[in-house]
Amino acid sequence: MVTVVGVAYRGNIPLEDISVDFELEPIELPNSLGFGVREVVTLKGNISESERVRLQRASQFCPVGQALTKGSIAVEDEVQWSSGEITAASPVPEGLTPLAGDLPSILPGTVHGHYLLDTKEYDAEGKMEAEGEVKMYVTCGNLTREASRWTILGGHSSDGWVPPPFPLGHSAWAASTAATLSQLLPQGNEGVTVALAMPARGNRGESQSNAAGGIIGLRQAFRRIIVPGTPRSTPLETVQAALLRDPISLAYQNGGVLLQEEVVVE
Repeated sequence: MVTVVGVAYRGNIPLEDISVDFELEPIELPNSLGFGVREVVTLKGNISESERVRLQRASQFCPVGQALTKGSIAVEDEVQWSSGEITAASPVPEGLTPLAGDLPSILPGTVHGHYLLDTKEYDAEGKMEAEGEVKMYVTCGNLTREASRWTILGGHSSDGWVPPPFPLGHSAWAASTAATLSQLLPQGNEGVTVALAMPARGNRGESQSNAAGGIIGLRQAFRRIIVPGTPRSTPLETVQAALLRDPISLAYQNGGVLLQEEVVVE
């Protein structure tokens, strides 16, 4: 969403407001429970059809969005055992069979993202320095209630206020990885730790220019996974086979999460 705001600003498109709604639903993927997203982007302003198409392309190619829809993340894995040994886990051996077992359920839910207009930041000359923040309302069922709701802030603002989009996405990826391994590994319930890092690449201006032009920006991510036991009790290939079942890892590698998209102007 903040990428679209930045593209509109740089392109002098009279975007007055923007909101995004997602419907998430579980889908069957080979060897894994996956998920798909239906998206509606609502733009407000005196926006022409050509400008709407430009902003739709920016939405499709924003850095976080393309990570989940176009497989733009190259992952380099490292496994460390609680006994202290550590080794590279990439690439995965060809022909490795995904580890069997039940995965945590993916429940249907919705996300409504509301742009906070007053959070844009400008320098002394009136040039936009930060696109501002988004308030997200996440709703889904769980084991104890028919519907639970969380509110999350994210975006581009002064350092220390809210997390940028990619760290939020990485937190979901880390949680998905930890949940998958904890469920599938023989000793996974004894504790799995996941740490992610992504080297800085370009800047927001470059990312927004690429998004406006429909350019896929490939990114390198590093993932360290700490698992219980030793290389003998929890072999490396067992960890790699379990990772082949992780829903968000599959999305980052293969894309295809977006089931349907609509961009409307009000």
